[in-house]
Amino acid sequence: MLSNSEWQLIEGATAWPLKTFVQNQSRAFYVYDLSDARDRARAFKKSGARVHFAVKANSHARLLTMLKAEGLGADVVSLGELVKALACGFAPEDVIFSGVGKGREELSFALQKRIFQINVESFEELQLLSRLAAEKGVVADAAVRINVHVAAPTHKNIQTATEESKFGLDIRQLPDVLTWLKAQSSVRLKGLAVHVGSQIMDVGVFQEVSRKMGDLYREVTAAGFPLERLDLGGGLGIDYHKSGDNDLARLPEYFKANLENHGTNAQILLEPGRFIVARMGVLIAQVVHVKRGVNLQFAILNAGMNALMRPALYQAYHRIEPLTLRPGPRQVYNVVGPLCESTDTFGGRELPELRPEDWVAIFDAGAYGAVMANTYNEMQIPAQWSLLDGRLEVL
Repeated sequence: MLSNSEWQLIEGATAWPLKTFVQNQSRAFYVYDLSDARDRARAFKKSGARVHFAVKANSHARLLTMLKAEGLGADVVSLGELVKALACGFAPEDVIFSGVGKGREELSFALQKRIFQINVESFEELQLLSRLAAEKGVVADAAVRINVHVAAPTHKNIQTATEESKFGLDIRQLPDVLTWLKAQSSVRLKGLAVHVGSQIMDVGVFQEVSRKMGDLYREVTAAGFPLERLDLGGGLGIDYHKSGDNDLARLPEYFKANLENHGTNAQILLEPGRFIVARMGVLIAQVVHVKRGVNLQFAILNAGMNALMRPALYQAYHRIEPLTLRPGPRQVYNVVGPLCESTDTFGGRELPELRPEDWVAIFDAGAYGAVMANTYNEMQIPAQWSLLDGRLEVL
């Protein structure tokens, strides 16, 4: 069942009762309670680390503007995200540029804007960055993202530091890269970076990674590189099977794992994404048909993997509840989308009786939801409504 806070979000402790609001809608849409993201951003700021929001989790313009106002920086992974972050008010010195696909255009723009840090993810990218900086007569501030061979306990598709990952520089390649860097004058190695994956629930993973990166930081500093920063990435997960009442209680342990185990005097950078924005988002979809099969009954919605890709891509779970709660026994429905794909499913759920034209809320959809939405089968991208300080806006 829904928690009190969730009913307040979707039924209108504020000025907009959702059950009335949805009557004017004809397609699925997202609703964001930006105050939840603001509370989480403020909690992260108390860590003492330099905090950069991972824009890939949710790039809603009103969200980014609010996070900037709260004092967060931005972590971007594409030229498009970089341009959007700057347009939403982030200064160049607030931006970290990560990502494996930074080519000439992306790096040239980052150098032109003189952003805070470029997280280099391969020797080849580092060499290109050095050439471009030399051509422009500037010195690039960079960190090298290190692949530390940690198989984080999460879905294999969101592990990012295994031995053959496309992300980061393999730790065994680092000595050669450092030798090469000593002969360069157009790149200034400011720090080391790491990110081992997403949706990590075991805080001990961050403790292990922080300790490994601290050891490496001291080795590189001893080799003659005056490092200043240790970028420990993000990846802290949420429990999608429960509401978010206890999320913030986990932060002190997470901060301790990151901030007390590296043993250096480096400036620590954190790049949270999902933890800040997942809970704030609800995808509201309508039941088109209730189809009775031989052994199953299907609740076919007007939104599927086109609107929320995570269940199809990662077999991810999202809590689902109807906005109309009918009395009587709950029934098992295979909740599916309308697309011509068998993977277009949210999975089986035990729910109150559903009928055509009922609306359902799919919770914890604020991260990797709208940013991954697509027009497969010529479906429309869901609108994104956001609420902050009593003001409702639509994108």
